[in-house]
Amino acid sequence: MSKITKIVSIIVSFITISLLSSCELPMAVVGIPNPKNTVTDFFDCVCSGDFAKADEYISGVSISMKNDVSGNFSNKLYGYLLQSYSYTQTTDVQSDNIDAWCTVDFTYLDLNLLANDLKELSTKMGKNYIAESREGYVENKNDSIILTDEGAEKIAAEALDSLMTNPEKYYTTKTFDIKMKYVSGKWLILMTDDLFDAISGGFDSAQ
Repeated sequence: MSKITKIVSIIVSFITISLLSSCELPMAVVGIPNPKNTVTDFFDCVCSGDFAKADEYISGVSISMKNDVSGNFSNKLYGYLLQSYSYTQTTDVQSDNIDAWCTVDFTYLDLNLLANDLKELSTKMGKNYIAESREGYVENKNDSIILTDEGAEKIAAEALDSLMTNPEKYYTTKTFDIKMKYVSGKWLILMTDDLFDAISGGFDSAQ
């Protein structure tokens, strides 16, 4: 092989390798969606109460709560919880096309902060209603005036409404490190116990 032929061969090889490299790199990333959309779509679903849709953006668990809610008090509490939700993405989403991550501040109605005030006000109202023999709340049983189960739930709901005239007093904002994986053609948020607890109003930690 002549020197010129050898040089040409080296140049062709170099160009071929360069072209292959320049073509392969975009192919590795083309079609991969922006993980930022997963973060905003997930939290938008949570804040609107569409937990079934929110489940589509997380891995391995369900955060659906509505099917577990029944009764006037529970429905009111669920409604106030939804009203409390808000979020702010505090850092840009970073990604290596396999993992992605960012930071989000999430605000919610904290049942841990609400519980004592709700118990105290409900107890006070219950005593007053018993003293008044409030119709629809109490019954006479064995010559004693006591709250009915329905009356106790109605009192709890009324106490909740009263406290929720200043709901921000019971709001908590926490910072979460959101981590995602690119799985089967889409980004999924790796749900943590802490984030799940916040979405449920701190229900687990309030037990």
